[in-house]
Amino acid sequence: MQQSVLRVDDNFYEIGTRAIDDRNRVILGELVKGSKKVRLYKNERGEFLLMPLLEIPASEIWLFQNEEARQSVQKGLEDAALGKISKLDLADI
Repeated sequence: MQQSVLRVDDNFYEIGTRAIDDRNRVILGELVKGSKKVRLYKNERGEFLLMPLLEIPASEIWLFQNEEARQSVQKGLEDAALGKISKLDLADI
């Protein structure tokens, strides 16, 4: 695994305590709701930072790499949330 350094200059606060079981596992439960993976970091003091990850299907990554398309989708979502929508007949396109 490639080693990377994450420089963290944030304030962390305690959100709970979890026990480590006999097999060295920690159950995070609701703490990482919505994520199926976490990236782990460890500093020289032995402290851990868990960063929840979300996966993006390869077929959809283009949207995150194309700023213009991403902004267009974001604008469309904002318009829809404000009720700025209209019906479109695909035959008219």
